[in-house]
Amino acid sequence: MKTALTGEKGFTLIEILMAIVIIGIVSAVAGMMIYEGARSFGAMDARSELSADGLLAVERASRELRLVRCTASGNSCAPQAADITAWTASEVRFVNTLSEGRGLRLDAGALKLRQGSIAVDPEDALANNVSALSFEYLKTDGSAASAVSDIWIINMNLTLTSGAESLDLKASIHPRSFNK
Repeated sequence: MKTALTGEKGFTLIEILMAIVIIGIVSAVAGMMIYEGARSFGAMDARSELSADGLLAVERASRELRLVRCTASGNSCAPQAADITAWTASEVRFVNTLSEGRGLRLDAGALKLRQGSIAVDPEDALANNVSALSFEYLKTDGSAASAVSDIWIINMNLTLTSGAESLDLKASIHPRSFNK
């Protein structure tokens, strides 16, 4: 004897499959939104850290370069070879107004500040993750300086990189004691 199933409620196979597909689509969209948000936060965090490190390093380097000593000649004061001892595109060494040797250079991905005038003197890392550092030495008219005594402004270009994030910083420094 067959009994008819009446009054029993349930889902058909098609309804269950449709629910699974809809839940899958909603989950995929929500997952992508969460992933993009987390990735964006990570990139913003890395950029913020680079920015903070870079700005501190540029500020400290600028303070040091503002204190470059110069040799007085009458009413003017221009740097001499004893004041700026090395001035290349990648390194600058100088004597500050307190007659202390100083230097800035890139070493193994770090901006280093030398606390003396010889190679064995200690160096402090001002910033890590430095991928490029360059110096440009300009005359009063903005053209490139050809001699130490012509230097009026020192431009510093610093690039910091962390993962896919990169930050370029520039500073134009005029040492306080220079006057012409």
